[in-house]
Amino acid sequence: MNPTRVFWSVAAALALSLSMGAASSAPPPAQEGATQSSRADAQAFIDEATRKYNAGLVNSAKPGQAIVPAAGPNWSADLDTWVEYTFPASSGASCMNGTPYRMYYKVSSDAGMRDKVLVDFEGGGACWNFDSCRPGADLGAANPDGLPSGYIQGNGIVSNTAPQLISPVLEGNTFLVEAAARLLFGRGSGKLDDGWWGRLWQTTTAPETQKWTKVVFPYCTGDVSAGASFRSFNDPAAPDDATKTKYVNFNGLNNVRAAMRFLQDNKFTQSLSDKGYLQQLLVYGGSAGGYSAQFNYPMIRQALAGEKTRVALLNDSGPLLTAPVYNAGETISPADLEKTPAAKFWQLAAHTWGFFQQPLAADIRVPGHPEYAEQASGVIARWEKTTGKKLNITKATGGDTGSFSTLLSRRYPDDRFGLASFQQDQVISRFFFVGAQNAEVAGLEGSALRDAKLELFHKELDLVRANLGPLPNFGYYMPWSRYLVIGSHVTTALTFAGTETSRAANMRDDGGRIQPAFDGDVGHFLNNLLSANSLEAEPVLKEVGPEKAEPLNLAGVAGWLLSLFNVFG
Repeated sequence: MNPTRVFWSVAAALALSLSMGAASSAPPPAQEGATQSSRADAQAFIDEATRKYNAGLVNSAKPGQAIVPAAGPNWSADLDTWVEYTFPASSGASCMNGTPYRMYYKVSSDAGMRDKVLVDFEGGGACWNFDSCRPGADLGAANPDGLPSGYIQGNGIVSNTAPQLISPVLEGNTFLVEAAARLLFGRGSGKLDDGWWGRLWQTTTAPETQKWTKVVFPYCTGDVSAGASFRSFNDPAAPDDATKTKYVNFNGLNNVRAAMRFLQDNKFTQSLSDKGYLQQLLVYGGSAGGYSAQFNYPMIRQALAGEKTRVALLNDSGPLLTAPVYNAGETISPADLEKTPAAKFWQLAAHTWGFFQQPLAADIRVPGHPEYAEQASGVIARWEKTTGKKLNITKATGGDTGSFSTLLSRRYPDDRFGLASFQQDQVISRFFFVGAQNAEVAGLEGSALRDAKLELFHKELDLVRANLGPLPNFGYYMPWSRYLVIGSHVTTALTFAGTETSRAANMRDDGGRIQPAFDGDVGHFLNNLLSANSLEAEPVLKEVGPEKAEPLNLAGVAGWLLSLFNVFG
């Protein structure tokens, strides 16, 4: 791998970290009454966007790019190389602008690791109205103009693609990344017995997932891969000008549905093992990808896991802030808003992205397209169909968003689930409590805005802990902060360094259980989720780090300086 390219990739990742943290605090206005259309209309949108896209194609193959051949995938070819599959328009898969959706996979050449699969969802914000869904929006989503061919290519993510996918969970860190981690945090991605600078050359502990077969879902739908809703938004500056209407296909749920069908039809799991089933499966994502991983977990599990497959979830920094979901237009009760301030955002998102989407008549009776009704059903209907359990998250049913975690725990009691989140997450707090305009943050600026957002976030994070604490197979890991990397957002981004916490032996963990000593980082939390031991022999971790000042190293000094200028406000 070219050291110069690696250097600039690391520089780009740090620039992304700062740019995400520095996004404007001015909220886009909520846009009520955005028009919802049928899946038949969405398919026409996809067909036309794909036609225009294909008409404009030129020969843009890149060095090292591998593409699924027309005859279909050959899972034993191109081992340890990222392979691109572009979904046809007929699959119903697309980016938010209707252009083709792409999935990437890399089959391990290690025979002992080949039937262990990591499903990784890329992160990158979210959108819900005209302003936040436009390219270049300060508070918006990644790739609103679609995914170019070669988004991932060759045999390495670090040198070739978006820095949002750089994580030691997915790819092994290079020497330069490890050196940067030691410069910023005093150590690399794993725990060394001796952290002296003289041992800089030594590689650190790497998670086994780096050697697994991998499937990656890039992010281009703006809906945390949970949407099934085709909508049009009027330009607030010219609401009566139909030529400026923006059409957005919140299509993440259908992209995953199409991907699972592709993998099943082409016997993906059977090709990886002579046993015919996967040995292990981890569904993982960071930021928006963390939400994607949890929202799509039942569907992925049903499609890929066998009866003997060990299955786990790592939702990194996609906390399902607990609140009852109100229907669009309903007034949230003052008591609910005081207890669960995230209720305003969930009401907006669930309505816009189509969590409760119902097929229209046009979807049900389209000749030759019986799948439209399935595509139009929202994430709630998909969960209930897959798990066979009722999922109540609405105010009317007495449920809340915490039911997404409770139902997983009870439906799959032998699976291991985990949520990782910094307590000082400057990004999630911005999206939840600025995008939906809670009264506590309206009109505030600078440090006052930042502090108000974090106060609401802490209130909600306590509710998340109360929800997950009693669940025997749902762990969580919540260190205090890591300001320099995306404003204390995504614990597994770039490096595990800076995520350390500890607890003495024979003390109660955050779940109230007497446990052995813990002294580690988020990499240890990952390894706990991957453990082959039973939950009785090795319980899931429930660890929350204490409030702390940034250490006296480059990261601490930089974080302090950035806080002075309200970079993460």
